Amino acid sequence: MKGAILIVSRNNLALTKSAIRSALLQDPACDVLVIDNNSSDGTKDWLKSKVGIGHMSLCPQVSLAFCWNMGIRVLQGMGHESVLVLNNDVEIPPHFYTSLLYWLKANRHGFVTGVSVGSRSAVGTEADWSYQFSPHPDFSAFLISRFVTEVVGWFDEKYYPAYCEDADYHVRMHREGIKAGSICVPFYHDRSQTLKTAGDGERDQIQRGADANRERFRGKYGCLPGTPEYEELFK
Repeated sequence: MKGAILIVSRNNLALTKSAIRSALLQDPACDVLVIDNNSSDGTKDWLKSKVGIGHMSLCPQVSLAFCWNMGIRVLQGMGHESVLVLNNDVEIPPHFYTSLLYWLKANRHGFVTGVSVGSRSAVGTEADWSYQFSPHPDFSAFLISRFVTEVVGWFDEKYYPAYCEDADYHVRMHREGIKAGSICVPFYHDRSQTLKTAGDGERDQIQRGADANRERFRGKYGCLPGTPEYEELFK
């Protein structure tokens, strides 16, 4: 059976096209589903014009966690046991999906990510990949199994529009005994493009949401992601 790739887009159509192109170049081929989260830059119409790309367009905007949950459910409903979830500002090399899936199965893990790099040249070739495990997942490109969603549940959709939903899920996986992390299989990540290219009004909305989400996370776990106190949650 084909693999499954989910991409969530929010504007930045040029980057979305690159992310989709890299997803369609996976070897072997994967089913690709794109969820457009109420973009205003023509993404919706462009997706309608494409043949062979599954897509859904949402209006009004919802949380990133909502999009992840919806897309994973759809692909699981098609029979896929594992789903690769990508930001729309990443590009993955041709054997990225199969490399993560092979490692996941070989090590009996239910969740694994690649490692983002800041240039295409840094991706290198498969001969350069070490597959070394690190207990620090990179949620810009993660492979999640049906087993994990059945044990842990779904991403918390109250983190709107985005930020901290990934750290929240990392803690919950750990508490269920699921060892989540990354392996040294690189992918190119043009970081934070949604924030960098947003207009003033949307940038303010993103910042307010991120601040509120930090406080939501702090209220649940007593710390903030990326702090020494956060790392203590995993000991």
